[in-house]
Amino acid sequence: MRLLLLEGAQSIGGTKIYLEEGRAGILLDFGINYGRWGLYFEEYLKPRPGRGLYDLWALGLIPKVEGLYRCDLMPHDFAPSFEHTLDIHGVFISHAHLDHCGLVGLIREDCPIYASAVGAAIMKAMQDSGKMDFYGELAYCNPRATKPDDARAVESQSHLPYRGRPLRSVLGGTPEAFRQFWQTPPNPKALSTPSSRVKKLEAPCPEPAPEHIEGLRFRAFPVDHSIPGAVAYLFHTGEGPVVYTGDLRLHGRHGDQTRRFAETVAKEKPYLLIVEGTRLGRETSENITEEHVRQNALKIVKNSSGKLVIADFGPRHIERLETFLAIAKETQRQLLVFTKDAYLLEAITCADPTLNLLGHPNVGIFDELRLSPRGWEEAFRERYKNLLVRAEDVRADPGRYILAFSFYDMNDLLDIHPYGGVYIYSSSEAYGEDLRVDLWRLWNWLKFYKMSVHGFCWKGADERGTPQFSGGLHASGHISETDLLWLIKEIRPRYLLPVHTEHREWFVRALSGEPIKVVLTPDGEWFSGA
Repeated sequence: MRLLLLEGAQSIGGTKIYLEEGRAGILLDFGINYGRWGLYFEEYLKPRPGRGLYDLWALGLIPKVEGLYRCDLMPHDFAPSFEHTLDIHGVFISHAHLDHCGLVGLIREDCPIYASAVGAAIMKAMQDSGKMDFYGELAYCNPRATKPDDARAVESQSHLPYRGRPLRSVLGGTPEAFRQFWQTPPNPKALSTPSSRVKKLEAPCPEPAPEHIEGLRFRAFPVDHSIPGAVAYLFHTGEGPVVYTGDLRLHGRHGDQTRRFAETVAKEKPYLLIVEGTRLGRETSENITEEHVRQNALKIVKNSSGKLVIADFGPRHIERLETFLAIAKETQRQLLVFTKDAYLLEAITCADPTLNLLGHPNVGIFDELRLSPRGWEEAFRERYKNLLVRAEDVRADPGRYILAFSFYDMNDLLDIHPYGGVYIYSSSEAYGEDLRVDLWRLWNWLKFYKMSVHGFCWKGADERGTPQFSGGLHASGHISETDLLWLIKEIRPRYLLPVHTEHREWFVRALSGEPIKVVLTPDGEWFSGA
């Protein structure tokens, strides 16, 4: 067994790990390292699509690996110097957060993706409904070719269909609705029109994952995280089992999944545990659970009779969505989500019919202004036109609704006139300068609307101030320090490799005296247990 830590040694996000056993070579996650990304890029300064891999390669933001990347993203003047030549038979995705899967669009389109059906559905829904850049072509690729009059550039080929990625579902079967969704182009009109102006999608049918890849046996385990479809993996190697946790926690509603995972893999006597440590150094005295969030938010909504309530949380945080749906039901309100968020909910239901949140009697879809709706949106809005709620309806009876809005939706509130409403900030704290500035702008919007704000406040007279968070309105998607120590001791690997953390030294201190050797392999180097 050989393991190369491509990235993720001392950063939260951007995990990329190569595992080799015999003839098999696989990747564990391939995400964006937002810390390093933010050194060069922001919302309006991004890698140039016409230069393909070049910008990311030149800035050192992707591993310099031969045999990994799409050939159609390599301009003719791009002569890369490789650090590694790797044989890769698949990419194993732990979950659909972009810091774990956000650069999959760069990988060869014939390389199979191994993920849960729910995780894959989220990846495709994000691509269908968003303005994904070339590196974010997670489920299907838009073919490119060298520009005829300028060999330095690659350009998309409008006459060629999208090329779907092979998908192997790691947690059982693939429902028929999900198979259809995976093979449906972002503009469904392509299914019924012969016009070449509407791009079609040629995608292989998703299949259940095999029991092994080139002799490498593996097993996937559902674990609890803030996004559905999260998976941990166990790989059987010659040295012994190698376990990769991805992101997980014990304090969520499905923490029993994480406990079963730990107890099961412990029986295999793992050789190596690769584990996250996101919350180390961010620890608070209280490990807030989703039930705490429900109780605290319910109290606020009950005290806001007749007022519009806005709940700020990520729509992919399904557990938080369920929390506010329960609150909406108890307070006789309707929770409104945006069309793209409802589309994602429908995609999740295709993969797991038990997660049918669009069928909840207290959910609705905010009918935001759209001058030129895209193909997927036209078809979706027609399917769910009975759930659409217009801005004037909210304005006429604000106390009837909870809006699932965030900073980027503030201008849509201008059509509602929500003056004197209530804002519940139920998202994670701001880590990084970009998020801090966003919260300053959000604070200005909320002051403009004269809203009562819960969950955060701004300390300072101007943008040089800082946000302060309170109120028990957010439960972390990551495992706490105490639970992390339990997890490690329960699994009891021979070696431990910490990733997805800024505090690797904690593992050395916390496991001092334990028969577990902590190995601090740097980025770009091979793991060695010697």
